[in-house]
Amino acid sequence: MFNLPNQPIIMDSLHQFMNNISPLSKKSYTAFMEMCCSQSYKAGTILTEIDSVPESIYFIESGVARSYSISEKGVEYIRSLISTYNILAPTEALITKNPTKIGCQCLTNCDVLEINYDTLMQVCKAETEISLWYTRTMELHYAHLQKTNDELLTLNATGRYLKLQKRIPNIDNMINQYHIASNLGITPIQLSRIRKKLYSR
Repeated sequence: MFNLPNQPIIMDSLHQFMNNISPLSKKSYTAFMEMCCSQSYKAGTILTEIDSVPESIYFIESGVARSYSISEKGVEYIRSLISTYNILAPTEALITKNPTKIGCQCLTNCDVLEINYDTLMQVCKAETEISLWYTRTMELHYAHLQKTNDELLTLNATGRYLKLQKRIPNIDNMINQYHIASNLGITPIQLSRIRKKLYSR
């Protein structure tokens, strides 16, 4: 990239996205990136094992991942689907240092920024802008989870499916229909019926 005289320096897309959440100077952004480990994972890769003690937060740069749990009867269900520029983390276990009941997995090939949680907390103590950005990011993260839970309770299955399509365009061609159905709280057969009804209009 060439910086032209008397022209503003153009932020890269990640910096711009982060800056829209909470202002980050170039210095703070550089400090943030220095503690990140950039990784590329294949579809199916487990990022956090259930019953492990997690150490990292994952920032999805591209692809789709999920957080999931397994019931006492051994039934697996998806808690959330995470796409580009979103946080994936078993937050409670990171804070308490206890084994997590939430697993994290890439459903497509994913480019990920992996951030050690303890390192992030130390940096937040020294870097006010990063601390404010992280706080605001987690506020938005939990607000999104609350909204998703509300939709699960108030919208019918078709409404939830349309909301998911709007949030993650082309989701039908990105991940297994089983995972979509699990996220919506329905069976794959019910999802197939919804899709058939919508696409036959």
